[in-house]
Amino acid sequence: MIQKIKIDWRNCYGIKELNQEFKFTPGKQIHLIYAPNGSMKTSFAKTMRYLSGQSKEKPCDKLHDKDKSSFILKVDGLDVSKENIFVVNGDDDIDCSKSFVNFLASSELKNRYDSIYQQLSEKKELLISKLKSASLSSDCEKEIFGTFKQNDADTIFSILERLNSEVKSGLPKFEFKYNDVFDTKENVKKFIESNKDNLNIYIDNYNRLLGNSKLFRTVAGHTFGTYHVTQLQQYVSDGSFFGVNHKIVLQDDTELSSETELQELINSEQQRLLKDENLKKAFDKITKAIDKNVELRGFKSVLNNHPEWIPEIINYEVFRKKVWLGYLSDNEIKPLFDAYIQVYNENKEALQQVLEEASSQQERWEQIIALYNARFHVPIKVSIANQKDIILKQEAAKLQFSYVETSSTETTVEKDVLEKILSRGEKRAFIILQFLFEMEARKTMDHDTILVMDDIADSFDYQNKYAIVEYIKDIAADNSNKFYMLVLTHNYDFYRTLSSRLSLFQPNLWMAERLANGKVIINQGQYKGNIYTNAFIEHDNDDKIFISMIPFVRNLIEYTKGENDDYKTLTECLHKKANTRTITIEQLINIMTDFTQGKGMKRPKSADKIYDLIMQTADSIITEANPNQVLIENKVCLSIAIRHLAENYMYDKMIAKGKSEEDLAVIGSQTGKWTGLFKKACPKDAHYDIIERVNMMTPELIHINSFMFEPLIDMSIYHLIQLYKDCKEQLK
Repeated sequence: MIQKIKIDWRNCYGIKELNQEFKFTPGKQIHLIYAPNGSMKTSFAKTMRYLSGQSKEKPCDKLHDKDKSSFILKVDGLDVSKENIFVVNGDDDIDCSKSFVNFLASSELKNRYDSIYQQLSEKKELLISKLKSASLSSDCEKEIFGTFKQNDADTIFSILERLNSEVKSGLPKFEFKYNDVFDTKENVKKFIESNKDNLNIYIDNYNRLLGNSKLFRTVAGHTFGTYHVTQLQQYVSDGSFFGVNHKIVLQDDTELSSETELQELINSEQQRLLKDENLKKAFDKITKAIDKNVELRGFKSVLNNHPEWIPEIINYEVFRKKVWLGYLSDNEIKPLFDAYIQVYNENKEALQQVLEEASSQQERWEQIIALYNARFHVPIKVSIANQKDIILKQEAAKLQFSYVETSSTETTVEKDVLEKILSRGEKRAFIILQFLFEMEARKTMDHDTILVMDDIADSFDYQNKYAIVEYIKDIAADNSNKFYMLVLTHNYDFYRTLSSRLSLFQPNLWMAERLANGKVIINQGQYKGNIYTNAFIEHDNDDKIFISMIPFVRNLIEYTKGENDDYKTLTECLHKKANTRTITIEQLINIMTDFTQGKGMKRPKSADKIYDLIMQTADSIITEANPNQVLIENKVCLSIAIRHLAENYMYDKMIAKGKSEEDLAVIGSQTGKWTGLFKKACPKDAHYDIIERVNMMTPELIHINSFMFEPLIDMSIYHLIQLYKDCKEQLK
């Protein structure tokens, strides 16, 4: 059980400094961090990706490369292994190839399997290494697998077991560079197919000569050729056959009583075959055809050295099998093959038992696929094409995708085609599938996982957003206690939804803030649930909160009572109107007290003017050393003050240009409409760009409703501070 994660970072991408501690207790193993754009989220995730091993890019400050970076991460005071960290981002593909294997079986079952698999692999690797030296094949294991595979259930292990009955001493070994005949591009195979006529002419002549030979024979469809003679030589090569006075009697009654006599006869007959003019002509046609393709040089060399192999090579795939059986039967290789077979036989029963148990656990695959298909709204269905083979082959699962065009029409598509069809949000939902597999795999592992989620639901529609929220809730409720989550988001709606669904409260709720010097601090999270109730009511003694209540209550009146006198009074607090500078704090308290859920106002009534309080409060905010970037009251107060300065300036300028009060009397969106009138009345005004900035930046921050909190929270306080200063200095 992890109790504490301590972070101490310097100069990690955009993070100049971050010191933070996250504490975990049973049932509270998730921390949710709201990080406004540009504050720290991406830099945090990239640093964690490096610590997890998912990225090789070492954290640094790319703008100030001379500043030394450090990225200390301690878990309960100890260093943490990269295997204990996992970062998921909705835009990044996840390498879950290992997960597809691990996820299949329980940890105990996987350990039993790994023990057997390791023994088999050690013997197999020794065998494959020796085969590679002998054959010079670029990939012996792949070649053997492809040569002897009979069905989709085959593995290199089952194939080697099956070959045991065929591998025996005395089989001839065809010695040549394997890929000169069995090349990966299959140029030799294509040559054989397109030159069968010339090859068959050669073979016909060859067989004719065999018919006249006392050693080589072809009778009634049975052939005893060079391949069979080589086998015969292998069988008598140790001297035992002739050593006990056995003899070989040929069909013409010729007797061979020694290996020497046999070899002399073989050489004599081979020379007679190769000197035949008709055979030579047929061979020349073959070599001339080969010369047209430079990629067949190695093959030509093989034929020049062994033209007698042509009758074997024309049966290309059969010859391939003979070649491998010859290598496996070699005196130096067969002992290694026998050692592998022994280990396999000793563990075969236990291995079969493991696989049967693993098969019974495969329903977990089906469950996660079903969960994804049921929860996520994506026009694809997913299934697993090679479910039975995954654990033995140690390969990733092959996912099969069907694009759902209508409720009754599905089209099977490849992954790369699918990615071109899906929207960005749908692609992110597809990446979530890989994430689900990774999480299920980690449930079977022995170690804990620090799980960092970087805007995992960004670009999702609401249905998929709630689906991932529910899955995060599932992880948080998992009884294994293996996951310790740090969820980062700049999406305020996701922040509120997740905190509500998981019942997150301080100290597991955070809001990040980036200071002017680049240091990142993470404050206790706010604005969960009903913001007006939790953050405003009974807190109106604070000048910022009292001012911020004006637009909120104004909206409440608009929605419940319409644009009555109270609504108009509050509107006059936000815009330049005839009574703006005369409205008192007492007037506002009398209006607002009806919207405090019976709790009343804490602020004493006074005859002080609200306009003066607004401007004084804005002045105080811009003098703060490190104004809080998250607090919405800072931004609302500044926005209201900025709006007043801009409207005062436009009013004075337009009146000076001859506009009347009647001309400036507009209904709704006063700042926007005045901006249009101002542009026409004062087209050459030097400060029109400031007016445009005011019009662009402040509307959503003043007209508050349930959809507008994200602009409030996400807007940089420093942008508003600079705009306020520009208005004060230049709009005079």
